[in-house]
Amino acid sequence: MPARGQLTILALWSAAGGAVVLITMLATNPAAIGPVGVTVWFVLLLSVFASVLTLAMYAVKAYFHLHATRQQRLRYSLRQGLLVAGWVSGLLALASLGQLGVRDVILLGLAAVIVELYVRFRWP
Repeated sequence: MPARGQLTILALWSAAGGAVVLITMLATNPAAIGPVGVTVWFVLLLSVFASVLTLAMYAVKAYFHLHATRQQRLRYSLRQGLLVAGWVSGLLALASLGQLGVRDVILLGLAAVIVELYVRFRWP
């Protein structure tokens, strides 16, 4: 699929998923949807946040003319968007469980940096 089609799918998912996340945040609470519902909500939040970040990073990379092709730009943006979204979603999930401390933020941040550096040096 060409990059333009993938970007369209990401934009549609960002709008639809973002609306679902916002509606569930306003219309219900964690006690009403239960543990499975909360897990599904965080997975949905992760995917929406990743798609929004991917689109934003793609726009910035296109503006600065980074990477040779649209497909490369999209691939790198998707990888970085997933990494940042996973980090933020993990922090939010730990905070909602009451398990977030300063050391957790530092450790998860270091893990994200290590993954980024490893992939950056190993990525074709």
